[in-house]
Amino acid sequence: MTDVRLENVAICLNAGFVPSRSLPTQLERQLRPKIEIAKRLNAIKAMVLWLMIPAKDLADKDILHFVESNELYLFMTEDEKQIFHSSREDEALRNAIGWKFENAWPLAWYFGYVPPDISGQMMTGEQMQEIVFKYKCPLTEKIEDWLGTKEVVPEEELRKHEDLFYCLHNAVRSAQMGGQTVPPGFDPRANGGVIHERRHALTWMLSKGMGWDETDLST
Repeated sequence: MTDVRLENVAICLNAGFVPSRSLPTQLERQLRPKIEIAKRLNAIKAMVLWLMIPAKDLADKDILHFVESNELYLFMTEDEKQIFHSSREDEALRNAIGWKFENAWPLAWYFGYVPPDISGQMMTGEQMQEIVFKYKCPLTEKIEDWLGTKEVVPEEELRKHEDLFYCLHNAVRSAQMGGQTVPPGFDPRANGGVIHERRHALTWMLSKGMGWDETDLST
């Protein structure tokens, strides 16, 4: 094991997670440009605003202009693009949007937010608001201009954190198959889904040239 892996396994074990000791450490992952990370983060912001803010408080055209002027459709899946052709009061879509916040946390961390938690607990409403309004580009600005004011997490730190969630995700997958590899009270499906979504964002950041749905989330 590398020093980073040894440290991450220790963090997992101390928290009650038991990842496999045979996970590979030499993974071919390449950091994508920070503008792409910023645009994925702000694509999530646009989806959230579309579904969570009433149209009387934020006009459709303002959100759509932000999306189109920053070419954010390039950083959405086909299903996500359809959100902007749906009612802003679609309850099913609203209920599902919470997982996008879990994706957003690691992306916002890259631009200065606190590191994503490993407990598997979903984000609070206060955290969601902080990310949407403090760690994303304002609707009236260009993302390139916003990005020029931001410092980012060093690549070494990003790789270390991604490796930690890789190990956590392995423990979660084992628990989903019946293993005793997660802490007492940890729900392998619900809490495990949180770990999965946060790991997805971290691994995507280190998957240059790959689409969101193409991210390799094997464990």
